[in-house]
Amino acid sequence: MSSTPGLFYTEQLSSGLRVAQVVGLTTTAFLAGKTLTQSVAATPALLESPAPLLARQWLKLTNNTISDKWLVPAVALFHTGVFGYLAYREPKQSTASYLYTSSASLLGLLVPYTLLIAGPIVQKLDRKAESFSGASLEDTKLEEGIAQEETVHGLVDQWALVNFGGALISGLGAVLATWAVVDRVIVVPAGFKIATGANRLG
Repeated sequence: MSSTPGLFYTEQLSSGLRVAQVVGLTTTAFLAGKTLTQSVAATPALLESPAPLLARQWLKLTNNTISDKWLVPAVALFHTGVFGYLAYREPKQSTASYLYTSSASLLGLLVPYTLLIAGPIVQKLDRKAESFSGASLEDTKLEEGIAQEETVHGLVDQWALVNFGGALISGLGAVLATWAVVDRVIVVPAGFKIATGANRLG
């Protein structure tokens, strides 16, 4: 009895494209985890602080470094370019083409989503942080008489919700791209045949 082992194979990509594929997946997953952590883990703790301290903490958490300011557009544009190109290389109407296209489109939407929805909230918080720069960090009366949604706590809460949406977008983009990569792996099942007669000698 002879057998042919099952084979796993996928289309061979150039080394450069494979590196771009891996970097695109890992950086997008990192971005999703980072933004999710900011909204779910860090923000609830920050909201316990008085307004002046909260404004300063939020500024340090989010946009006080160059890396934070450029991370979202850099990852989004890189991911969109790499997986948009991979979608173009796939046969039309294929599952992988749809997945790559959907992933690239989601990450492409992340930049306008961040600028148009989160941007106004970020600008308000920046102004709050600047206006509170000389205030006591423990002052709890600075925002008396201000509508709740316009206080530092209200704005940070809004920002966390929008940021959570960004985490979902980038996370879904990473999942779809990973699914597309896995979908390109074709499984050839093991086949068994019984050799009889003279064939046994071959």
